[in-house]
Amino acid sequence: MELFKVTLSPVEPTLYTRNSSLDKAGGSTEPSIETLSMSTYIYIPMLICLLGIGGNGLMIIFLTFYIKRKPFTVYILHLATADFMVLLSTIILQLINFSSEDLQKYIIYMEIFGYNTGLHLLTAISVERCLSVLYPIWYQCRRPKHQSAVSCTVLWAHSFLVSGLENFFCVFQLEPQLPECRDVYIFSCVLTFVFVCLMVFSNLILFVKVGCNRKPRQPAKLYVIVTATVVLFLVFAIPLKVLLIVAYYSSDESVWDFFPYLNMLSTINCSVNPIVYFVVGSIRRRKGRKSLKEVLQRVFEEKPMLT
Repeated sequence: MELFKVTLSPVEPTLYTRNSSLDKAGGSTEPSIETLSMSTYIYIPMLICLLGIGGNGLMIIFLTFYIKRKPFTVYILHLATADFMVLLSTIILQLINFSSEDLQKYIIYMEIFGYNTGLHLLTAISVERCLSVLYPIWYQCRRPKHQSAVSCTVLWAHSFLVSGLENFFCVFQLEPQLPECRDVYIFSCVLTFVFVCLMVFSNLILFVKVGCNRKPRQPAKLYVIVTATVVLFLVFAIPLKVLLIVAYYSSDESVWDFFPYLNMLSTINCSVNPIVYFVVGSIRRRKGRKSLKEVLQRVFEEKPMLT
């Protein structure tokens, strides 16, 4: 099956109606399976996306207008924006699944753009947190004031270019098996592998360094957030990328049977980060209710931790 057709229409009608052919041939009717397929391919992902859009939307509002801008919050704001873009694109694709293919291609570009940007931002967060532990004096005194903003701008631009090349040669073209598509896709896969390795390596160093340091210079909550978001990304988002790589080089079309499930996991990854921030910010809080603003301020503050 061609790559752009599968990506273009992840909710193929044949996927959740293939049992109807068995019914017509005299086989047993199983409406429950069809209902389950409809839920798997449409209803559950849309519900997850709606919840994720609400959570990331609140994060964007609070981080923009109510939380003091700091290096770490700049990255989180951009990460929430990238996740918001992915979830919104996913919902739009579900709603226009049977409409203009040209429009779908542009929405797919936005989804790929947001996915790649999220990967790049998580890598930047991991690397910077690692550097802040390995070189605390540099982080406190010599770190450029606008480094987070500049880094985010560069990463958005880089993701825009890579996603644009991948979309132009592999989605917009009518023949995705062209050598140009293959080369671009290999380039994209190599970049993904490099970013994932940097992400994992930085978090391993961070985990070992913080674990061995009895008096950390920064709040433990930041380390928990970075580790949790990275682990969730590796568990929920990376399998979809792996599936696309396998499917591209495999002649067995049955691998696409896993696409809806892994795509659902990817939407969960984009939706769950605001929950992580809230849960981590609520740990060991004092008695009495705390507003969302207070919880976020608590979790994103970067004052030295007293021990």
